[in-house]
This record gives sequence, C-alpha cells and structure tokens, in this order.
Amino acid sequence: MKRKTGHSIGYKKERVVLSDVLPYEVPPFFSNRHFYNFLVKNKVVIDENKRTVQFKKDDAGILKKLVRILFGIDRNVPFQNELLFDCYQFNPEAFDKLFYTIPFKFRITHKDNDYRELTVIHPVNQLYLVGFYNKYKNTILYHSRLSNFSLRKPSKVSSLKYYKDSTNKKKKSKNHDIEIIETTDKEYTSLKTFFSYQKYSNIYEFYESHDYQRAEKRFDNLLKFDVSKCFDSIYTHTLPWAISNKKIVKDNLGPLKNSFGGKFDRVMQQMNYNETNGIIIGPEFSRIFAELILQRIDKNVEKELYNKGYRYKEDYDIYRYVDDFFVFYNDDRIKAEILSLYKVKLQEYNLFFNDSKTKILPKPIITNITIAKEEIRKLIEHSMIFQFYDSEMKNQIGLKYFTAQDIITNYKAILSKTDTSYKDLQNYFLAIIFNKFKSLIKKMQDEQESLLNLYAKKREKTTALNAAPDEEKQKYEEELDEINEILKEQNKEVKSFHNQLLKNINEMIELTFFIYSVLPRVTYSIKVCHILFRIIDFIKNQERTKQSYLVRFPTADSEELRYIAFDFDKKHNIFKKIYDGISLVFQKSLSSEYSEVETLYLLPIINELGENYRFEEELINKHFRIFQLDNQNTKTLNHNLNYFTIISLLNYINTDEKKKYDEIRQDIQQIIIEKFNNFDQNNAEDIFLLIDVLTCPYIASTDADITDFRRQILDKIKFFDSGTSTVDKNAEIEQLSKYTSTSFYSWKDNDLGKELNTKRGHSVY
Repeated sequence: MKRKTGHSIGYKKERVVLSDVLPYEVPPFFSNRHFYNFLVKNKVVIDENKRTVQFKKDDAGILKKLVRILFGIDRNVPFQNELLFDCYQFNPEAFDKLFYTIPFKFRITHKDNDYRELTVIHPVNQLYLVGFYNKYKNTILYHSRLSNFSLRKPSKVSSLKYYKDSTNKKKKSKNHDIEIIETTDKEYTSLKTFFSYQKYSNIYEFYESHDYQRAEKRFDNLLKFDVSKCFDSIYTHTLPWAISNKKIVKDNLGPLKNSFGGKFDRVMQQMNYNETNGIIIGPEFSRIFAELILQRIDKNVEKELYNKGYRYKEDYDIYRYVDDFFVFYNDDRIKAEILSLYKVKLQEYNLFFNDSKTKILPKPIITNITIAKEEIRKLIEHSMIFQFYDSEMKNQIGLKYFTAQDIITNYKAILSKTDTSYKDLQNYFLAIIFNKFKSLIKKMQDEQESLLNLYAKKREKTTALNAAPDEEKQKYEEELDEINEILKEQNKEVKSFHNQLLKNINEMIELTFFIYSVLPRVTYSIKVCHILFRIIDFIKNQERTKQSYLVRFPTADSEELRYIAFDFDKKHNIFKKIYDGISLVFQKSLSSEYSEVETLYLLPIINELGENYRFEEELINKHFRIFQLDNQNTKTLNHNLNYFTIISLLNYINTDEKKKYDEIRQDIQQIIIEKFNNFDQNNAEDIFLLIDVLTCPYIASTDADITDFRRQILDKIKFFDSGTSTVDKNAEIEQLSKYTSTSFYSWKDNDLGKELNTKRGHSVY
C-alpha cells in the first residue's frame, strides 16, 4: 500500500492541545483546533515562575475578559498591564487553586452492560499541559526507555504534518476539458500524538508483525493477561515512586514536589478535582502517565528474572501494549515465575493482575478472532456485491451473488463456528466494507473517465472531418468508425458497472446497518459514518461531474452522460435507504446518561442528505429525552442533557426552515439557562458550554434573539461590570463573537469528510 506523505508545517508547543488532551471518542465538529489557534494567535501562556497567565496586549479589553472566563480566573485576581503583554498575576494560594478543576466526564458503551467514563479536561489544565510538555518532553522520553517489553512507548517528539492524500488530487485526464470529480479524502492536519511511538500505534499491528511471528517460531506457548481496571486503579503518587524510589519519595515529600514525578503527580490530581485514586481516561497524556509506571514494573520484573537465571529473548519473550501483556515461553516453570513476579510487582504500585482475562495459547498460536477474520475475508472476496464482474469472471473465481441477508447469515455462522462475538469483528468488517466501496467507485470513475475521453476524441475527429478536404475525409471517417466501435464496448461496460454499483450500494447500506445495530459503539459509529458519507459524497460528486461536463459541452448528447450520475429516483432511493437506516437506529435505542455519544455521529449524516431528509421533532425528543410529559400534559425538561448532546442538537437544527425546530431550540435554551443558574468557572463542562453558546449562530432564530440570549447568559454569570448599559453589553457581545477561534465546536463551514478523515489519521489505541 502506498504510504501517505506529509509536509511538515512546523512545530509549536501549543500543538499538545491538538494531539494529547482529548479522547478519540468525542463528537464530530468538536475539537481543539480553534482553541489551538486562539492560544497561538493571542500568545496565551502560563508562567509558573511569575505565577501569571499572559496574553497579547488588547486595548479594547475584550481579550482580558475572554481569558478570564475561558480559564476560570476569579474576577478578584489582579490584572497587570505589562510593557510587552497583559497578564493576570496570582498569589501562591490562588495560583495553585486555579488548576483544581472539575473535568467534563461523559460515558460511552464499552462492553456488554458496561460503560467507560471518558474525560475532557478544563481549558486551564490544557493550557498548563502545553508548558508541562515543553519543559519535560525530554524527561518523558528518558523515562520511557526503561522497559524492553513495551510496544507503545514514546520514542521522540513527532513533527506536525499536513497530509494530502493522493485521492484528494482532482483526477484529470489528458484532455483537460474532461474531469471526473472524485469522492475526496480531504486534506487535514494530522492530529496524531505529540510523541512518535515505538513500535506500534495499534495492537492489531503487533499481531501481524515480524516480532510476533519470530516469537511464535521460537516458543511453544503464549500467555495473555492484563491489568485489572488499570487507569481506574492507578494511585497518582505511584509515579514519583516509579521515577525515583518509594522510600526516597516518602522521606523527601517536600523537596520532591517540584521534581518531574512530583509535578506530573500533582497535575494529574488537579485536573481530576484533586483525586489521587484513579486517573482520567481517554487523553494521550494519561496513557503516558500509566506507561511510565508500567515501564518501571517491567524493568523490575526483568531484573528479578535475570537474578533467577532467566534470560530475556532466550528463555522467554514478553511484549506489553499499554496494559495488555503477551508472554511467549516453552517451560511452564518460567510462565509461573513471570506470573508470580508480575502479581507482586504490580501490587507494589497498587495495581492488580486480572485473573479473569488470562489465556494460554499453545502452538499453533492463532486466536479464534484471527480465524474468523480470515473466514470473513473469504466471504467478502467471493461475494459479487463487493466487486464488478462479468459472466466469465464470475465462473472463473466462483463468485456468488450474496445479498446482504446472505452475508449476514454466513457472518453469524462464522461467529458461531469460531466462538467469537460481534464486538471481536465489528471494526474489521466495517473497515472491509469501507475499503471495498472505495475500490468500486475508483474503478467506476476510471471507466467513466475513459468513456468521456472517447466522446471528446469523437467530437475532435468530427470537427476535423467537417473541416477536412474531400481527399482526407475517408481517413477521418475510418478513425471515427474505430472510435464508435470502442465507444460501443465502453458504453456497455460503464452501463454494466453503473447498474451493478446501484445494486451493490443498496446491499452494502443494509449490511452496514445490520453490523452496526447489533452492537452500537462510538468507534463503530465513526466507521459507519465513513461508509455512509463516502456513498453520499460519491453520488453528489457524480452530479457535479455531469453538470461540469454540460457547462463545457452544452450540446453534449444525453447518451454521453447517461451513466455518469444516478437519476433522481435512484439517487433518492439510496438517500432514503440511508435515512431509514439511521431512523431505525434512533427509534431502537434511546440515548441515556450511559451512552451519550454513539448516535451523535449519525446526525451530521442526516444533514448531508439535505433538507428533504429531516427528523421530526418527536423522534429527536424521544431519542434524546429532551423533555417528558406527565399525565396532565405538563412538560418537564431534561436538565441532565450534557454538553455534547446540546451542541450536537444545536448544530443539527440548523436548517433553511428557520421555524422548523423552534420548540426544540426553546427547550434547549431553557436547559442551558437552568445549567447556568449553577455556573461554576472551575467546571469544564460549564466553560465549554458557555464559550460555544457565545459563538453558536443557531442558538436562536434571529440575530436579535441570539444577542438577547447571550446577554441573558452573561448576566447570569456576572460577566459584565456593574452599571454596564444594555447597549454597551450588546457591543461587548458583538466584540466577543469576533473571537470565533475560541469555540470548541465548529459551527460554520463544517466539513464532515474532513472531520472523518481526521479521525482516520488518529488511531484508537
């Protein structure tokens, strides 16, 4: 596979907020890209030595107020106007208190009847991490070199690259008048991690690696185990123990507070409302924190094994991916020794061995999941709905026209035969569908381009024939006859592909929704959106290709473009199938406080379908539980709607029909007002919601109503100086709205394709 190349766009310390502070599973259009731009543009930094939050000079005073609310700075903290910058100056107690914040926690479905709580930390802690990484990046790299076992350890600071996928380049024929508008892998800024990691960015890469294969050749058995609830169990004080020594740390608590280990321990507590038991889950810096502790444990185990006469890579081989361990061995005595040592060494750091997930695999070392994947691959390769074919090809390689239902039946049989579950293969199967569809449309577009080039060539020869003298006409007539013969065959091919593709798309949509609906998860939602967006984008780009061709050649015969785009009925049959699939998902599963993000990815897909495909208010309310009606028909609003749901709904109800969702919009306004009755500047969720309310263009139906609502919110949090008139308040709101780079949700010019490709550029660990 051809690797994507990237152009370096330089290194800025603020890129930490792009790559290391957010969980992967946040909704589309929520990111730190605007926040990053705000920090860079306004030179916002924390100076620990001076105990200041500094920023660019601002004569208007709006930036001063914005910095205060964004970072939860108390209005009693003195503002200083320095020669080169403005800043807030803290006393020691107030500076320390600034970072004690309440993170925004949200839940995603994790396992059967289980949920994982992920975290977005307060903007002030995000800003602090910029300086922390900048100061200690080399120290982190140094302490990441302890373990020989780790498969995912920081190895160097990575560069921030700008990627331009080859498929993003507009594909042009030799005849520059002919252009097929392709579905696009958008250009995107890579949001991969601050550090480059050695050796693998995803655990599945290890399974297919030479390391794994070599170990399998040399050893007869594989032991797999993990740490029980690793991130929930980590005691933050154990990091200084791992960096230094437990006794030294306990005997020197004061001096070591300002060491790297002491600082990292403290920042992890502060961003989690001063909790020492458990660290927040989701961001990359949490994995680094855990990695440094596990590195020390690995080192201690290897040392003990060496003292007992067991040699690494000779008597055993150990690999660890985050908190998953893979132990290759021949002798059961070595296995027992390794298990015993890990139990002891983990307990020294308040971590525990997970007995329930321990597995031993003898040779041949192959898991049921690997067997199931191979069976699924064969099923797909022999199904006609994933490729174009003719009768000769069909007979030659034994293709079968499996409908989606046929594939689902075979899929269930594979799961049963290999004793695997849906969750083991969901990502794999959805990735196959996505990649197969990409191949199909690439083939389709190549054939269409050839067809249009032939018509262009025919037009050129016809013009030449009409202008040629009589003695040369025969030559052009013969050339035209030859082109017409080729055109006849090419038309036949494109027609066949066009008809097959329509059928294939419908089957793939049905298959995709089945795979997703049996086990909705955020990561699966993202893959489903990749597939559905690619289908919609392809259909729209086919229409653009047709229109572009007609602009260039207004006299083009309808036959030339007959198989370039789907007609109205076929297009809307596909769109309706997508709409119905998403509607069914929303009807089947109600949003709850334990699965808050899964369906938020599907809302922008509905928007991509256009104004003819909009959910009714009743369905939106029922799914998201915006309000309940009692027996007297009295409405009770759901004040537990979280920030992600609120902003995603506000984005969805952006429609040309301004009044269509007025009731939902008014309900959301009331919920926001209620939340700000208890506004807490140290609460990350409150800050995110406030900033996005100040930038959201859909919070009300008219500009005047938007300003009134924002003023009402800012009055509630006592943003304005006492005695400020309504006119002046409105002027300040207008100035604030110009700082759109502060928002965390991207409200305008949203590009779902770009957002999804950004997700593709950021692997889930």
